Amino acid sequence: MLTKKSDRINGMKFNKTRVSFMLFIVVGVTLIVYLSTVNYKSRAIVGGKTFSIDVADTTFTMSKGLSGRKSISKDEGMVFVFEKLDKHGFWMKDMLFPIDILWMDENFKIVHIEKSVSPETYPTIFSPDRLSLYVLEISAGQTDSLGVKVGDRVDFVYKNSI
Repeated sequence: MLTKKSDRINGMKFNKTRVSFMLFIVVGVTLIVYLSTVNYKSRAIVGGKTFSIDVADTTFTMSKGLSGRKSISKDEGMVFVFEKLDKHGFWMKDMLFPIDILWMDENFKIVHIEKSVSPETYPTIFSPDRLSLYVLEISAGQTDSLGVKVGDRVDFVYKNSI
């Protein structure tokens, strides 16, 4: 059966519209996925330097921490967000590299620092003398190189605010 030229043209227009719509959807979804992963990490500003940080705020992420990772760069770290003020203890179980550990109170003021804590210190538990709500782990030597000290404040930019 022969079709009229107008039917073929209308069919092509319909197919072009369908293809354009599907292409729009694919590009849109791809863009949304891409934008949701760009700058996904939270940031900590310590001694004027910005660190890209992972947030440990669940039992699983807190128990795992940085253990098992081969290393972190000098621009990375992890913040532990606790539910209540306490003298939260940390150890170096399954750690493969040294870190600086900074404990902060509810106002993000540093109340205690342990510098260049090595994996060989396990099973020693490091705890502050004062209550803390947040703990930041960064690569060893950063607190000294940035001149960070007890009493300084750490600023955070969270992907989901605390």
